[in-house]
Amino acid sequence: MEKKKINLGKIIGPHGIRGLFKVEFYNQDYLDLEIYKNKIFLGYSKISLDRKFKKGKLTICKSENFKSREELEKVVGKILWINESDLQKTKNSEYFHKDLIGCNVYSCKRECLGKVIAIHNFGAGDLLELNNNYKYMIRFYDLNESGIDIKNKIIQLSKNYEISE
Repeated sequence: MEKKKINLGKIIGPHGIRGLFKVEFYNQDYLDLEIYKNKIFLGYSKISLDRKFKKGKLTICKSENFKSREELEKVVGKILWINESDLQKTKNSEYFHKDLIGCNVYSCKRECLGKVIAIHNFGAGDLLELNNNYKYMIRFYDLNESGIDIKNKIIQLSKNYEISE
């Protein structure tokens, strides 16, 4: 069985002339690259990745795999990925998008509102998009940890969560 790949981000371009490069990470800003040392891939090759600093929404990184700007220009636009089995949570209250997608969402009255089909983030936090033509997105921030049951694929909205029609 082939291992499932999880995309972490994309190399956007070189930064300067000494082999630094810009990465757009798809996950939270606090990704701890030390946890994933020797587990990150570019194409089919493992890549070392050291965070140097943030520049706006991008992270400036260095890798011993690249020594020059010319080498980096060959990998611009390429995806950095990790095997799903290597993902690690740093806290119990942390969820991967892949775990939430497919969960049924229930109102406080136990009505099924729909199934999570996508998670979006437009800058103000994660939003759960549901199927069944449900016209609202649900802010992840508003969910209670006690209402999330990943094992049974259920998200129960709290009593104080209002859905206005």
